[in-house]
Amino acid sequence: MSKIKQKLSNLISEMKAWFHKKFVAPIFLSLQGFVSYLKNAPILPVIAGGLIVAFLVTGLMLNGSVQKFSSKLVQNVTAVTHKSLEKSGFGLRDVTVEGRFNTRRAELRRVVKARIGESIFKIDLDATRVRVENLPWVKSATVTRILPDLLHIQIEERKAFALWRHNKSTSLMDRTGAIIQTRSLDKYQTLPYVRGKKSEHTAAQLFDLLSDYPVVRNRMIGAERISDRRWTIYLDHGGAIHLPAEKVKNALNLLMDMERDKKVLAMKGRVIDLRLPDRVVLRARPLPVTSLFRKRNNT
Repeated sequence: MSKIKQKLSNLISEMKAWFHKKFVAPIFLSLQGFVSYLKNAPILPVIAGGLIVAFLVTGLMLNGSVQKFSSKLVQNVTAVTHKSLEKSGFGLRDVTVEGRFNTRRAELRRVVKARIGESIFKIDLDATRVRVENLPWVKSATVTRILPDLLHIQIEERKAFALWRHNKSTSLMDRTGAIIQTRSLDKYQTLPYVRGKKSEHTAAQLFDLLSDYPVVRNRMIGAERISDRRWTIYLDHGGAIHLPAEKVKNALNLLMDMERDKKVLAMKGRVIDLRLPDRVVLRARPLPVTSLFRKRNNT
């Protein structure tokens, strides 16, 4: 703690000498009482040190006396201030990251844009946070300074939820429908797929509903949104379930009654139609039809 206090004292002395030379001593005279109070305080925690420096930097930029000088002088003031900070132990030593699992380190370095050794107060925390949150895997982030020389980034990453099939392409998405990535999807092939108009934004509601019907959820490999009104669920053995547009829980409860009696969900290749309110219709799923003379997929 005493080292930081000494560094701050040396920093203030250097800055005062420079500004006196450039005829801006009135700026420091206006801050003299505030600085003197902090220097003579019985305890000077790290956070107080940060407040001193932050107050000085922002004060120099906003003070009416400085605004009377040219923009070039203001730039020189800022540059000298940061140089003094760097020499006084407030140069960036490292950037620590917490919560990173899928976000690549190289991507973070690219958007953080921090340079080792530069003044830690030169880094725009809000702008850095925005750039980090624009990375595809990042749901939210916080960026904080840990005085005197560390920058810490806390990340909450998105969770892979489903594969979205759209316009002959496949994307990995989270439960809100946000696209995470469109390449290197092999490790996510066990996730269910969704397709159809607005399926990426409504899939979470369907999946949450099916959590109450695990026998259906465990067999589901995909779901298709039909006319943005209802869903068709595709099962792992080639079967399908046509859900109604309304009163879906009632239809699924009716299906569960039949499942307990006849194990209909184990019947391979069957279409289970729940669109009628008072009955379950079972039929064989149509087999694919191919042409004998026209080649398709090189077969």
